[in-house]
Amino acid sequence: MASVDYPSLRLPVGLGMKLEVAGDEKRYNCQLIGHIQGRSVLVTTPLVGDGRPLLVRKEQPVILRFFANKNACAFRTQVQHLCSIPTPYLHLAWPNRVEAGEIRKAERVLANVQVSIVNQSQPGQERAFGAIVDLSTTGARLETLQPCGETGDTLLLTGKVTVGHVTRVITIESRVRAELDKFELSNSMAAYGIEFNFVSDMDFLALQAFVNAQIARGAER
Repeated sequence: MASVDYPSLRLPVGLGMKLEVAGDEKRYNCQLIGHIQGRSVLVTTPLVGDGRPLLVRKEQPVILRFFANKNACAFRTQVQHLCSIPTPYLHLAWPNRVEAGEIRKAERVLANVQVSIVNQSQPGQERAFGAIVDLSTTGARLETLQPCGETGDTLLLTGKVTVGHVTRVITIESRVRAELDKFELSNSMAAYGIEFNFVSDMDFLALQAFVNAQIARGAER
């Protein structure tokens, strides 16, 4: 894990991030909307429930997590100001340093995991269906029966993985990194390269066991 200057990351406006409130294990989706050099980082206020802004207070300690330049990054900060116009957003204290760790390439294996898909970036879109055709513990290739997203969208995948006699339903929050133009399944209408944003500890263990079992069967990419 290295420590880097925030400006050196050259983060793009609109970058998807995770806001973690001190004392709350849940990580909330937000987006970078800008910064005031040396003073504050501006992010959208996460929305919860029926679209209400997350309740935070001034000087609340928070952690901001994100991916940049093939690194998993995070910094501790606190809420400086809460704004509501033209949309709810937060001023976070300028970080002295950002912790950055290189994301190791994970082993990818062949798979055929049927999943249902909810596009959280496009709430009005109907649930879609498809299959993960290869995956690792950090990402996957997803093929679907109909187009269900665009680059940058957040997709919530739900499916079953079976290892031995044990089957577990897992839920994975992922981000579309690329739209692909080649299909491996005959009935596919769209394909995506996705990166996993959040997997619960229990679901990650099930996913890791599934990947290990596929490697043992010789299904490694």
